[in-house]
Formats: sequence, C-alpha cells, structure tokens
Amino acid sequence: MSERFYIDCEFDGHGGPLLSFGIVDEAGFGGHFRTTETATDPWVIENVLPLMDSHDADIEGTVPVNAIGAHLHYFLGTTQYPVIVADSPVDIGRFCAAISTGDDGGWASADYEHMTFEVHNVDCYPTDVPGAIQHNALWDARALRAKLTMNHPRAEGCI
Repeated sequence: MSERFYIDCEFDGHGGPLLSFGIVDEAGFGGHFRTTETATDPWVIENVLPLMDSHDADIEGTVPVNAIGAHLHYFLGTTQYPVIVADSPVDIGRFCAAISTGDDGGWASADYEHMTFEVHNVDCYPTDVPGAIQHNALWDARALRAKLTMNHPRAEGCI
C-alpha cells in the first residue's frame, strides 16, 4: 500500500544550498529539518530566514545537509511505496538528492521497493490552513496537502 507525503524545500536561490525541508504525511503529521547551510541571497535572507523556525513540526531538527536523507528515511517509516508530492520539480529533485545521499556525502541507497513522484502545478496560497506562513517549508507542505485534499474547500479544480 502506498502512502502520500507532501514536501517543500527552501534553498538559497534557485541553485543554492538546501536550507530547510518540510514533509507532511496523509494524516497531517509533519517534519521540519533545517540544515546548517547559510544563505547569501538577499531575497532569501529577507523573506525566508526570518520565517525558518516559525512552524509546528511534530518532529524537527537542525542537521548538516548530508543528514537530511536519514531524517527523511526516518519520517517515511516502514512504507515501501511512498508517493512524494510537490508543487515544483525542483523540490522533487532536492528530495531525490537528499534521500540518496549518505551522512558522508556519498551515495546511499534509497531502499524503497517503488517510489512515485507527483508534481502539481498549483498555487497553494492563499490557504485556509490555520497559522500557515508562506516561504516556510513545513507550512508550504501543509498548504500543498490542504490544496490537494479533495475534501478541502480550496481543492476545487485540483486533481
């Protein structure tokens, strides 16, 4: 049986280092993992960094960028068929890089029998998610989950 996980990332400019990773499961359980990387992009410094720790994560941590994969493996638990959902292919790429990178920075096996990736080109804001803060990885993942959940009023027209 597959399980759906909604993700979002914050990074320093388009090609810059990963700054944080948000992930939410189908039930709304959320993780926020901040990296020890630093930002240099002025827009990111002004609009993302002040919001980085404004979340209600069920599990969280500040870790070196190479440790994000281990935290994602822990979050995904025992599922062998994760469906990873994002609103950008860039976030899927960051997920794939993280999940296949070991603590030493080298390759690591993802060890899932089958993974599926979905990209929904949707704007998740405005959202009805209480407390949501745009440009925070966890809140953006929660807003994506809400947007794509058929029972949610903002899901009109979503697949």
